[in-house]
Amino acid sequence: MWPFKKIPLISVVIASYNHAPFIHDCLTSALGQDLTDLEIIVTDDGSDDGTTAAVVQLAARQATKPASPQIHLHAFAQNQGACAAMNNAIGRARGRYIAVLNSDDQFLPGKLQRQVGFLQQHPEIGAVFGLPAFINEQGQPFSDQAHKDHAIFHQPNRPRQQWLRHFFDHGNALCHPTAMLRREVYDTVGLYDPRLAQVPDLDLWIRVSMRFDIHVLPEPLTAFRIRDQQQNASAARPEVVIRDAWERARILRHYLKLSAADLAQAFPEFAAQPGSSAVKLARYALTLPYSFYHRFALDTWFDALPDGGKPCRPQTHSEPGAWRAFTAATGAHDLHRLYP
Repeated sequence: MWPFKKIPLISVVIASYNHAPFIHDCLTSALGQDLTDLEIIVTDDGSDDGTTAAVVQLAARQATKPASPQIHLHAFAQNQGACAAMNNAIGRARGRYIAVLNSDDQFLPGKLQRQVGFLQQHPEIGAVFGLPAFINEQGQPFSDQAHKDHAIFHQPNRPRQQWLRHFFDHGNALCHPTAMLRREVYDTVGLYDPRLAQVPDLDLWIRVSMRFDIHVLPEPLTAFRIRDQQQNASAARPEVVIRDAWERARILRHYLKLSAADLAQAFPEFAAQPGSSAVKLARYALTLPYSFYHRFALDTWFDALPDGGKPCRPQTHSEPGAWRAFTAATGAHDLHRLYP
């Protein structure tokens, strides 16, 4: 039972895990927003460093202030992964708008008011983002221009089909802990895929952009912490780079579900090319520089071609030499690194 009946306007959802040094500042940054018609939903993912105790302590203090935003905690007994924790938090949220916050990050003042105002004024937009203000382990400004995330989130706004093209060609360009989504967006496209560890946000942005327009406010809204010794989940550690490539090949399959109209706007050059949409996507992916594109391409092209039919009933294919072109491609791309 909820301790009050009023449905909040905003649910701030937080998946926490072993962030005891940061969770207090994270929560107080949400509690200190100008807009206070909100709830804070925390799912702890089996922390063993005191994170849960810190949330409990602050939640108890907030419970004595019934007119203030309340913190609602659920703790997993065992670590299940960030997506499972975030999905649990979203499932318990009641607000009309869902704002995402990482447990080692902080909202900047006015963040929620700014985004809610934008969404209320633009009913055609399904999700709104902002820019990060980078901070270091100690909470001080982080300004290393060589860092991989320094400029990636500075993007112009585009129609959703052009966002889809950008995601295909370049990957993620939206800062997850700046996101605010309408509840109906999650209801329509689903939650985070717990099979993914590196690109569940990119996977979600692709699914969102297949149905809804999005917008980036060109201002810092969230303090995004760059951890020491590559401790961020997205830091370029070897296992992260390897896993990222496998996951990227998988999520590109969403593009096979694009409508003909969306595909034409996202990839206008396909109009002059022969073959099915799947084969066009595959051939385009083979021109891109990374092996995960090639894995997606060859799997997609293989599935798009007929297998020759049953004995005595050979199938034909509208594009002459289709099988020959495909087998030439499988011999040209050494996905298994058999030759250095």
